[in-house]
Amino acid sequence: MAEKSLLCSYTNGLVDRDHKMVRQFQETFHSTYWEIIIYQLCLEAGFFLNQSHPFPDFIIKKPSEFYIEAVVANIKQTGIPECKRTIEDQLSMLTPPHLQKDFADVLNESIIRSSNAIFSKIKKYEDYKKEQWFDEKKPFMIALSSCDQINYGREFIYSMMALLYGRYYIPHENGCIIKKYIKKGETGAELPLGIFLNSDYSQISAIMYTCTNTIGKLTALALSKGLHTFNSVLDVIRDEEDEELPFKFRIVSNDSPESISDGIFIFHNPHAKQPINPRLFENTNVTHVFLENNRLVQMGITTPLYTRFSINSFMAQPLFNEIIASSAVKWNNITPDIINQMFNEKL
Repeated sequence: MAEKSLLCSYTNGLVDRDHKMVRQFQETFHSTYWEIIIYQLCLEAGFFLNQSHPFPDFIIKKPSEFYIEAVVANIKQTGIPECKRTIEDQLSMLTPPHLQKDFADVLNESIIRSSNAIFSKIKKYEDYKKEQWFDEKKPFMIALSSCDQINYGREFIYSMMALLYGRYYIPHENGCIIKKYIKKGETGAELPLGIFLNSDYSQISAIMYTCTNTIGKLTALALSKGLHTFNSVLDVIRDEEDEELPFKFRIVSNDSPESISDGIFIFHNPHAKQPINPRLFENTNVTHVFLENNRLVQMGITTPLYTRFSINSFMAQPLFNEIIASSAVKWNNITPDIINQMFNEKL
């Protein structure tokens, strides 16, 4: 199986410093899988790692010294487990937010689960400071993989925009409102938003984030290398520089590949004591997000991966053709007449 062979190759050179990797991979999967992807991202970026200490998860020594601590936002104990995932759940990846009746619920759940994961690592930072090999003067970044509900991936980056900067996305308005908190559904407790808007968490340089680190990611990477798989993959791309047709569609292959760093964002803390230099990731497809002059701006790859759809290869081609033909209309929220006019003008 191409995906298994590829994943095994990705662990070459990765030291299992706490001797938990094999067990955790079998028990929880997501945490070890995310660390493997981060390791490959580090190699893609050209980083040199120090793997002689048990923590933080990644100690980068060159070209600049900084730390990456990995964490996963998992499904809550009372949530629907992934083993219950249906074809309807898969197809929901292809429904744009303004057509998702439950988008607010998906977004709020993602914010809550991501907040729990991030704050667990903020507490860890206090422990790490006590170690002689840890330098508080070096940037510290938390790397979060969102796997927080059965349909994770539908939230794109909107949970981070709200949690970190207080920008809460409203799909039918295709824009954000300023929001200070959301209420937890089970308890009604208020969860503060915009944690990067003050200096309370200035020890955190940035949050690395993805919600597309699925098994489909591994299939996409295999297809990108020209390997045979039983599934095919369609990527939905958000083109921030195209106001008329912001959503594009990519059938992943050796000719139109997906990289390790596609779908990974770095949200920078404007109050960070030790900011992370975005140029460190210039050899990758990472998208950087900053708050500048009270506006969110992007740098790096401006056509980031929005979501991904993976399906059996026997069904893929006719279904993909249909999806691409119809999705330009519903994802870009315009009429078929406008699409036809645009295509005719380009011809």
